[in-house]
Amino acid sequence: MLYYEFKAQIARGEIAPLYQIEGEDKYWSELAYKDLLALSSDLDTTVLSSEQPVDEAIWGVQNFPMLSERKVAVIRDRKLKEAEIKEIVKYLEEPSPTGVLVLYNCEGNVPGAKKYSFGVLTESELTPYVARLAEEMGGSIAPSAAKKLVQYAEQNMTRIKNELIKLVPLGMIDDAMVDRYVEPSYSYRVFDFTDAIARGSYKGAYEVLSSLARNAYEYSPFFTRLTDQVRLMLDAKLSPSMPDAELAASLGVSVYPLQKAKKAAAQYSQRQLLSVLMKLYALEEAFKTGNISVENAMDLAIAEAIEARKK
Repeated sequence: MLYYEFKAQIARGEIAPLYQIEGEDKYWSELAYKDLLALSSDLDTTVLSSEQPVDEAIWGVQNFPMLSERKVAVIRDRKLKEAEIKEIVKYLEEPSPTGVLVLYNCEGNVPGAKKYSFGVLTESELTPYVARLAEEMGGSIAPSAAKKLVQYAEQNMTRIKNELIKLVPLGMIDDAMVDRYVEPSYSYRVFDFTDAIARGSYKGAYEVLSSLARNAYEYSPFFTRLTDQVRLMLDAKLSPSMPDAELAASLGVSVYPLQKAKKAAAQYSQRQLLSVLMKLYALEEAFKTGNISVENAMDLAIAEAIEARKK
């Protein structure tokens, strides 16, 4: 679910007795958590520490609120035991009409809870939000600059917001300003590198490489990241019909790198990607055993990957 759908439900007064809030993108889950806290005054809010038993939260929402319409009790950042889950489920049989129980970043499935899991938004979903956020901060950002900021930060809203705090006082945010003041994430540069290879651009590949790896010590981890990304490209190629979110979860990665891998993989067949991956493994073993320098291994890897593309 998108955060704004959740916020709209709260605004309509559609309040449930129990919420379970989690998600890959902590920015959105934290906003939802704060919206639930705002339903009550500080005096009518209870946040359990890790040592306090669950029944204290239940007791906290069963009393009549003093300064607000609702009482809120929070159980957060813990793995719920089976006995605790049963206790919460039992409370739901007759919940307090003024109580809101919140499970925030808790492990364990609680039947009857309103579950909201906020994942990382797509580039197209985030870009207009970034423009709106910049305006709320008293600034403005060009659509192309907002898109670039989203890409550089790998759709991480916490980082995007921090970058906007830095950029807004400088004036209208354009592409040049993002290039000058925002450092692309390391992973983004790896995506940039594989994209250049997939396009057959030696120049583009070496431009990215020179900005990331300047000596043998830096080449080695970058080579490993390259191998990981090519393996992800092959995984994406082997499961073309699986939804991105489902495939990303099964592979233990975020949706964004998977989408980047899919785009680069379009230039290869499954057999070509497997061949490139096997050659990368062989080259990595060769430089780690001292049979070839890591710089030469990288040169060969770039050539192999570019020349293996679909003709």
